[in-house]
Amino acid sequence: MRAYSRVALLMLAVFALVYGAGAVFYLKQARLDVARELDSISTLAGMIGSPEEMGPELIAGLRHLRPSSEEGAVAGNDDGVPFWFVRALGADQASGLSVIGDWQVDPYDEVEEIWENFVLVSLAFGIGMLLCFSALFLAIRWLTEPLRRVGKAMDDIGEGEPSPRLPRQQITELDQLVYRFNAMADALDTEQKTVARLMNELLELQDRERAHIARVLHDDLGQYITGIRAQARGWLYDPELNERQRKQAREMAEHCETVQQHFRHLLRDLHPLVMEQLGLGSAIHHLVDQWQQLSGLTCKLTVDERLPELTGDKQTHLYRFMQEALNNVARHAAATKTTLDVTAKPGVLQVEVRDNGRGADDLSARAGLGLRSMCERARSLGGKVEFFSQSGEGTSVCLTIPLK
Repeated sequence: MRAYSRVALLMLAVFALVYGAGAVFYLKQARLDVARELDSISTLAGMIGSPEEMGPELIAGLRHLRPSSEEGAVAGNDDGVPFWFVRALGADQASGLSVIGDWQVDPYDEVEEIWENFVLVSLAFGIGMLLCFSALFLAIRWLTEPLRRVGKAMDDIGEGEPSPRLPRQQITELDQLVYRFNAMADALDTEQKTVARLMNELLELQDRERAHIARVLHDDLGQYITGIRAQARGWLYDPELNERQRKQAREMAEHCETVQQHFRHLLRDLHPLVMEQLGLGSAIHHLVDQWQQLSGLTCKLTVDERLPELTGDKQTHLYRFMQEALNNVARHAAATKTTLDVTAKPGVLQVEVRDNGRGADDLSARAGLGLRSMCERARSLGGKVEFFSQSGEGTSVCLTIPLK
């Protein structure tokens, strides 16, 4: 239940209690006033003469008295005075109307005045209650506005948006809450920046280590394998070797060639030299071709001819992002078709990887190291990555990178 509804119900109960108690006291006092008025008019009826002696003009000016020979309205039957009100005042017809001489006592005028005053007081009470509830609504709305802002800011933080700062408040308690929230947001921003910086450095260190390992393997181990293969090929033409030895040399050369093929795939996976030599577009085409060969799956590739120029680190992060997305499809999606779209639009670069695999309804809850590394690379690129997946309907990974 909302704060206003809870407070409004409480105040409504208080108003009803106050109104009920006031009505009881009002009717009790009015009953005494009617009784005193009837006593006074009864005394007056015994002191004046008969109606025939007074004349019509004087009779019309008398209150609460009328000739007993006339049939008049009983209190509560005319002018909208409810009968329950008349009974509450003890002036109903059932109690009997006093007849003194030729005069009949009729308290209707007094009852009508009391009813009109009661209606006016009730109307004023109702208007005051409406004004009070309106003021209460505005006050609660004003007081809870900072709480709504805090809730909205916490939702933004939960969605990964930058932590907002709330303005100072005039009410001390709310201002203390806002001050503590802003302090928490500052500390959270500091921690997020620290974590992002460390993760970025870790990813860059990982990429540098991969490049270093690739160069060492290429320059050292690769040369040794090439030398062994060349030597084995040379033994095939040695006349001093018999047929069995030549067969062993041929098999050794074939094994070296197989090792070299796997070795080249490993080097390309560790460090895409084609990106340094031919650029990002060619590296993406080479990545998809290599992935199709290794995974046995088909990938429909769409790349804009003119991609924006990115720095070396950003190119590496983008390449690794697409590499990790394709590897996740091969490992976990059980898909038969994959689509990779790299689109350059005004101000943004969009990358989307889609598959027709099994998908998952709770992909974010099952996120592993691969998805986390993709999120960190997207953060390093200054972009935003979104994962859309539904069980039985495949998965879509969308990366949006703002361009200067």
